[in-house]
Amino acid sequence: MLAATPDFSESPVRVHNGIPRQEGFGYPVVRPERITSPFGPRWKSTEERYDFHRGIDFYGQIGEPIFAVAEGEVFRVYGEGNRVYPNGGNTLIIRHDVVTPFNFHGKAIGKIYSLYLHLDKILVEAGEQVCKGQHVAAMGQSGSTRFTHLHFEIRLGTTCSLEYQRQHSRKVCAAYGFDPHVHPLLFIDGPHQGRIAISHQPGPPYVVTYSASRADLHLNEIATDKGLLNFNTREGIDATSTAAMDDFDFGWVCLRPERFSGRNKLLVYRLEFSEPPAFVQFTDIFGDGLRREFH
Repeated sequence: MLAATPDFSESPVRVHNGIPRQEGFGYPVVRPERITSPFGPRWKSTEERYDFHRGIDFYGQIGEPIFAVAEGEVFRVYGEGNRVYPNGGNTLIIRHDVVTPFNFHGKAIGKIYSLYLHLDKILVEAGEQVCKGQHVAAMGQSGSTRFTHLHFEIRLGTTCSLEYQRQHSRKVCAAYGFDPHVHPLLFIDGPHQGRIAISHQPGPPYVVTYSASRADLHLNEIATDKGLLNFNTREGIDATSTAAMDDFDFGWVCLRPERFSGRNKLLVYRLEFSEPPAFVQFTDIFGDGLRREFH
Protein backbone atom coordinates (compact mmCIF):
# COMPACT_ATOMS: atom_id res chain seq x y z
CA MET A 1 0.00 0.00 0.00
CA LEU A 2 1.40 3.38 -0.97
CA ALA A 3 1.94 5.96 1.74
CA ALA A 4 -0.37 8.95 1.69
CA THR A 5 0.96 11.99 -0.15
CA PRO A 6 1.57 14.88 2.28
CA ASP A 7 -0.65 17.93 1.79
CA PHE A 8 2.33 20.27 1.58
CA SER A 9 5.80 20.68 0.10
CA GLU A 10 8.72 22.50 1.66
CA SER A 11 11.79 24.11 0.12
CA PRO A 12 14.62 26.50 1.07
CA VAL A 13 14.49 30.01 -0.40
CA ARG A 14 16.85 32.93 -0.85
CA VAL A 15 15.62 36.53 -1.11
CA HIS A 16 17.13 40.03 -1.05
CA ASN A 17 16.97 41.20 2.56
CA GLY A 18 17.18 44.96 1.87
CA ILE A 19 19.98 45.80 4.34
CA PRO A 20 23.53 44.67 3.56
CA ARG A 21 25.26 42.78 6.35
CA GLN A 22 27.81 45.01 8.06
CA GLU A 23 31.27 43.72 8.93
CA GLY A 24 33.64 44.81 11.67
CA PHE A 25 31.22 44.92 14.59
CA GLY A 26 31.68 43.13 17.89
CA TYR A 27 29.45 42.09 20.76
CA PRO A 28 28.32 44.53 23.46
CA VAL A 29 28.50 41.87 26.21
CA VAL A 30 30.80 39.09 27.40
CA ARG A 31 28.12 36.38 27.01
CA PRO A 32 26.16 37.19 23.82
CA GLU A 33 24.27 33.88 23.98
CA ARG A 34 22.43 35.14 27.07
CA ILE A 35 19.41 36.55 25.27
CA THR A 36 16.13 36.88 27.12
CA SER A 37 14.21 38.82 24.44
CA PRO A 38 14.98 38.83 20.70
CA PHE A 39 14.15 41.58 18.20
CA GLY A 40 10.59 41.75 16.89
CA PRO A 41 7.22 40.46 18.12
CA ARG A 42 7.29 38.95 21.61
CA TRP A 43 5.19 38.20 24.65
CA LYS A 44 6.42 40.67 27.30
CA SER A 45 6.22 38.57 30.44
CA THR A 46 6.89 41.43 32.85
CA GLU A 47 3.70 43.17 31.68
CA GLU A 48 1.72 40.15 30.40
CA ARG A 49 1.09 41.58 26.94
CA TYR A 50 2.30 41.45 23.33
CA ASP A 51 5.06 43.87 22.41
CA PHE A 52 7.13 44.67 19.33
CA HIS A 53 10.63 44.64 20.81
CA ARG A 54 12.91 47.03 18.93
CA GLY A 55 16.14 45.70 20.40
CA ILE A 56 17.74 42.66 22.00
CA ASP A 57 17.92 42.01 25.76
CA PHE A 58 21.13 40.41 27.07
CA TYR A 59 20.85 39.30 30.69
CA GLY A 60 23.65 39.13 33.25
CA GLN A 61 24.83 40.56 36.55
CA ILE A 62 25.11 44.14 37.77
CA GLY A 63 28.53 45.53 36.94
CA GLU A 64 29.32 43.22 34.00
CA PRO A 65 31.26 45.15 31.34
CA ILE A 66 29.47 46.64 28.34
CA PHE A 67 31.54 47.20 25.20
CA ALA A 68 31.34 49.54 22.22
CA VAL A 69 30.38 47.36 19.24
CA ALA A 70 32.46 49.43 16.80
CA GLU A 71 34.61 52.51 16.47
CA GLY A 72 32.61 55.70 16.86
CA GLU A 73 31.81 58.85 18.80
CA VAL A 74 29.72 59.05 21.94
CA PHE A 75 26.61 60.85 20.69
CA ARG A 76 24.56 61.21 23.86
CA VAL A 77 24.68 60.18 27.53
CA TYR A 78 21.47 60.21 29.58
CA GLY A 79 21.17 59.64 33.32
CA GLU A 80 18.51 57.90 35.37
CA GLY A 81 15.17 59.74 35.21
CA ASN A 82 15.91 61.52 31.93
CA ARG A 83 12.97 62.71 29.82
CA VAL A 84 14.24 61.35 26.50
CA TYR A 85 14.45 57.69 27.58
CA PRO A 86 12.44 57.72 30.83
CA ASN A 87 12.09 53.93 30.92
CA GLY A 88 15.67 53.25 29.81
CA GLY A 89 17.47 54.53 32.88
CA ASN A 90 21.13 55.28 32.31
CA THR A 91 21.42 55.32 28.52
CA LEU A 92 24.44 55.54 26.20
CA ILE A 93 24.29 56.26 22.46
CA ILE A 94 27.30 55.87 20.14
CA ARG A 95 27.33 57.09 16.53
CA HIS A 96 29.22 55.05 13.92
CA ASP A 97 30.17 55.79 10.32
CA VAL A 98 29.09 53.22 7.74
CA VAL A 99 32.01 52.11 5.55
CA THR A 100 29.77 51.56 2.51
CA PRO A 101 26.56 53.66 2.67
CA PHE A 102 23.34 51.91 1.62
CA ASN A 103 19.70 52.85 0.99
CA PHE A 104 16.89 52.23 3.45
CA HIS A 105 13.37 53.44 2.66
CA GLY A 106 14.87 55.58 -0.11
CA LYS A 107 17.32 57.36 2.20
CA ALA A 108 21.12 57.05 2.03
CA ILE A 109 22.37 55.63 5.33
CA GLY A 110 25.89 56.80 6.16
CA LYS A 111 25.66 56.63 9.95
CA ILE A 112 24.16 54.22 12.45
CA TYR A 113 23.60 54.49 16.18
CA SER A 114 24.13 51.83 18.82
CA LEU A 115 22.06 52.28 21.99
CA TYR A 116 22.72 50.76 25.42
CA LEU A 117 19.94 51.03 28.05
CA HIS A 118 19.37 50.11 31.73
CA LEU A 119 23.05 50.66 32.53
CA ASP A 120 24.48 50.75 36.04
CA LYS A 121 27.37 53.08 35.17
CA ILE A 122 28.55 54.92 32.06
CA LEU A 123 32.32 55.27 31.70
CA VAL A 124 32.50 57.68 28.73
CA GLU A 125 31.29 61.19 27.94
CA ALA A 126 29.50 62.81 25.01
CA GLY A 127 31.92 63.70 22.22
CA GLU A 128 34.48 61.10 23.24
CA GLN A 129 35.94 58.83 20.56
CA VAL A 130 35.70 55.11 21.33
CA CYS A 131 37.08 52.01 19.68
CA LYS A 132 35.58 48.59 19.06
CA GLY A 133 35.62 46.49 22.23
CA GLN A 134 36.24 49.42 24.55
CA HIS A 135 34.73 49.07 28.02
CA VAL A 136 32.19 51.92 27.98
CA ALA A 137 29.63 51.01 30.66
CA ALA A 138 28.45 48.48 33.21
CA MET A 139 25.31 46.36 33.01
CA GLY A 140 22.59 47.38 35.41
CA GLN A 141 18.92 47.56 36.30
CA SER A 142 18.19 51.28 35.97
CA GLY A 143 15.00 52.61 34.44
CA SER A 144 11.82 50.59 34.12
CA THR A 145 12.87 46.94 34.39
CA ARG A 146 12.56 44.08 36.85
CA PHE A 147 15.83 42.30 36.08
CA THR A 148 19.46 43.05 35.30
CA HIS A 149 20.11 43.24 31.59
CA LEU A 150 21.30 45.32 28.65
CA HIS A 151 18.68 46.46 26.18
CA PHE A 152 20.71 46.94 22.99
CA GLU A 153 19.53 48.61 19.78
CA ILE A 154 20.77 49.55 16.33
CA ARG A 155 19.10 52.53 14.60
CA LEU A 156 19.76 53.61 11.02
CA GLY A 157 20.39 57.24 10.10
CA THR A 158 18.60 58.78 13.08
CA THR A 159 17.72 58.04 16.68
CA CYS A 160 14.16 59.36 16.25
CA SER A 161 11.37 56.79 16.09
CA LEU A 162 8.64 57.23 13.49
CA GLU A 163 6.20 58.02 16.30
CA TYR A 164 8.48 60.85 17.51
CA GLN A 165 8.92 62.16 13.97
CA ARG A 166 5.14 62.31 13.50
CA GLN A 167 4.71 64.16 16.79
CA HIS A 168 7.56 66.62 16.11
CA SER A 169 7.23 67.41 12.42
CA ARG A 170 9.50 70.46 12.63
CA LYS A 171 12.48 68.51 13.95
CA VAL A 172 15.32 67.74 11.53
CA CYS A 173 14.91 64.01 12.11
CA ALA A 174 11.27 64.19 10.95
CA ALA A 175 12.57 64.19 7.36
CA TYR A 176 13.48 60.50 7.56
CA GLY A 177 9.91 59.21 7.56
CA PHE A 178 10.68 55.68 8.75
CA ASP A 179 11.19 53.83 12.02
CA PRO A 180 14.99 53.47 12.34
CA HIS A 181 15.24 50.44 14.65
CA VAL A 182 16.52 47.32 12.85
CA HIS A 183 17.62 43.87 13.91
CA PRO A 184 20.93 44.20 15.81
CA LEU A 185 22.12 40.76 14.67
CA LEU A 186 22.70 42.26 11.22
CA PHE A 187 25.67 43.99 12.84
CA ILE A 188 26.82 41.90 15.80
CA ASP A 189 25.91 38.41 14.62
CA GLY A 190 28.07 35.29 14.82
CA PRO A 191 27.44 31.96 13.04
CA HIS A 192 23.83 30.77 12.96
CA GLN A 193 22.77 27.13 12.68
CA GLY A 194 19.70 27.35 10.46
CA ARG A 195 17.69 25.08 12.73
CA ILE A 196 14.15 26.22 12.06
CA ALA A 197 10.96 24.23 11.59
CA ILE A 198 7.44 24.82 10.30
CA SER A 199 4.34 22.87 11.26
CA HIS A 200 0.64 23.40 10.65
CA GLN A 201 -2.80 22.22 11.69
CA PRO A 202 -6.22 22.59 10.03
CA GLY A 203 -8.70 25.09 11.37
CA PRO A 204 -10.51 27.26 11.76
CA PRO A 205 -8.37 28.98 12.75
CA TYR A 206 -5.74 27.52 10.44
CA VAL A 207 -2.53 27.54 12.49
CA VAL A 208 1.03 27.63 11.19
CA THR A 209 3.80 27.35 13.79
CA TYR A 210 7.36 28.58 13.31
CA SER A 211 10.11 27.51 15.70
CA ALA A 212 13.83 28.33 15.80
CA SER A 213 16.71 27.36 18.05
CA ARG A 214 18.35 29.89 20.36
CA ALA A 215 21.16 30.17 17.81
CA ASP A 216 18.66 31.23 15.12
CA LEU A 217 16.92 34.35 16.44
CA HIS A 218 17.15 36.06 13.06
CA LEU A 219 13.60 35.96 11.66
CA ASN A 220 12.80 39.07 9.62
CA GLU A 221 9.95 38.43 7.18
CA ILE A 222 6.76 36.38 7.03
CA ALA A 223 5.24 36.23 3.54
CA THR A 224 2.02 34.52 2.42
CA ASP A 225 -0.51 34.95 -0.36
CA LYS A 226 -2.64 36.76 2.25
CA GLY A 227 -0.08 39.43 3.15
CA LEU A 228 3.46 40.23 4.26
CA LEU A 229 5.15 41.28 7.51
CA ASN A 230 8.73 42.60 7.52
CA PHE A 231 10.18 43.32 10.95
CA ASN A 232 13.03 45.56 9.72
CA THR A 233 11.22 47.70 7.14
CA ARG A 234 7.87 47.46 9.03
CA GLU A 235 6.08 46.56 5.79
CA GLY A 236 2.63 45.38 6.84
CA ILE A 237 3.19 46.80 10.36
CA ASP A 238 1.86 50.15 11.59
CA ALA A 239 4.88 51.90 13.16
CA THR A 240 3.21 55.28 13.74
CA SER A 241 2.60 54.52 17.41
CA THR A 242 3.75 52.07 20.05
CA ALA A 243 0.19 50.84 20.58
CA ALA A 244 -0.23 50.10 16.88
CA MET A 245 3.07 48.23 16.70
CA ASP A 246 2.11 46.09 19.69
CA ASP A 247 -1.16 44.95 18.07
CA PHE A 248 -0.46 41.67 16.28
CA ASP A 249 -3.91 41.20 14.77
CA PHE A 250 -3.24 42.16 11.15
CA GLY A 251 -6.64 41.18 9.82
CA TRP A 252 -5.40 38.46 7.50
CA VAL A 253 -3.43 36.79 10.33
CA CYS A 254 -3.03 36.96 14.09
CA LEU A 255 0.59 36.57 15.18
CA ARG A 256 1.00 34.96 18.60
CA PRO A 257 4.58 34.79 19.97
CA GLU A 258 4.97 32.27 22.77
CA ARG A 259 6.79 33.11 26.00
CA PHE A 260 10.56 33.32 25.60
CA SER A 261 13.15 33.81 28.31
CA GLY A 262 16.74 32.90 29.05
CA ARG A 263 15.65 29.31 29.72
CA ASN A 264 13.77 28.56 26.50
CA LYS A 265 15.42 26.31 23.94
CA LEU A 266 13.12 27.46 21.12
CA LEU A 267 11.62 30.70 19.86
CA VAL A 268 8.05 29.93 18.74
CA TYR A 269 5.51 31.98 16.74
CA ARG A 270 1.92 30.88 16.07
CA LEU A 271 0.18 32.31 13.02
CA GLU A 272 -3.61 32.00 13.16
CA PHE A 273 -5.35 32.39 9.77
CA SER A 274 -9.11 32.67 9.30
CA GLU A 275 -8.64 31.10 5.84
CA PRO A 276 -5.95 28.58 4.83
CA PRO A 277 -2.98 30.24 3.09
CA ALA A 278 -1.63 28.85 -0.19
CA PHE A 279 1.90 29.18 1.17
CA VAL A 280 3.87 30.57 4.09
CA GLN A 281 7.47 31.71 3.73
CA PHE A 282 9.80 32.66 6.59
CA THR A 283 13.10 34.43 5.83
CA ASP A 284 15.80 35.76 8.12
CA ILE A 285 17.76 39.02 8.15
CA PHE A 286 20.29 37.55 5.70
CA GLY A 287 17.65 36.50 3.15
CA ASP A 288 17.75 32.77 3.90
CA GLY A 289 14.47 31.04 4.53
CA LEU A 290 12.02 28.20 4.27
CA ARG A 291 8.80 28.05 2.23
CA ARG A 292 5.88 25.70 2.81
CA GLU A 293 3.25 25.35 0.08
CA PHE A 294 -0.11 23.75 0.79
CA HIS A 295 -1.90 21.55 -1.72
